[in-house]
Amino acid sequence: MQAVERVFSILRALAAQEGRGTVGYVAEHTGLPKSTVSRMLTALEVEGAVERIDDGGYAIGLGLTSLTQQMDQSTMLRQVTEPYLRELVAEFGEGAGLSVVDGHRSLYVLHVGSGGSVRTEDWTGQAFPSHTVAGGLAVLATWSDTEVSRYAAAGLEQLAPNTITKPRELRQRVTRIRADGYAATVGEFAPDINGFGAAITASDGTAVGAINVYGPAFRFPGIRQPEEIGRRLIEVARTIGSRLSSQ
Repeated sequence: MQAVERVFSILRALAAQEGRGTVGYVAEHTGLPKSTVSRMLTALEVEGAVERIDDGGYAIGLGLTSLTQQMDQSTMLRQVTEPYLRELVAEFGEGAGLSVVDGHRSLYVLHVGSGGSVRTEDWTGQAFPSHTVAGGLAVLATWSDTEVSRYAAAGLEQLAPNTITKPRELRQRVTRIRADGYAATVGEFAPDINGFGAAITASDGTAVGAINVYGPAFRFPGIRQPEEIGRRLIEVARTIGSRLSSQ
């Protein structure tokens, strides 16, 4: 615990000096010996949390600022998306969620549940292979063919009998999703759950996440046309992406 406290005291000292300072300044500000400050700054430099600057001092590093920016972006994405998820729940009567790209997995970071007696689980905080969920498939469709092939080559985990397990099937599916603009899954994540998803993209076309609507297979999508649900998700995903770009 003492080491953690020292690290944060050093970072706070740098932050108080517009993000930069010498070993002497940090030692004076924190009350730590110069030798301790120097040793810890060297360790933080290796991790990218601080970086050495021209005057011999140290500044807050890109590794730390990048992490902070990612957290800010994730918070903004959730804040912008939540009211739209509530609209989708009211419109379709099923649960809706926001997933973000977590390497080759889809990490659920926000869920809005339906009011029905039979409802889908809240998967917030859980990550699943992208090819097993609608939002993940929608994100895969934004990748290049090379990236999709590399993803498939790593192995396609099977979560349900209908899960895609063959690279060729995944490539065909991705082609279809690119044409439609949305993904639909039928018992591919779990035998009794169907879902729809659309990717949220940044201004450069990079997918930052996906919106998902999912429900029990015995009633969803029911009499609704898949194209109707898909078009609605595309519209919402584009609106969210536009709002994020304007922030």
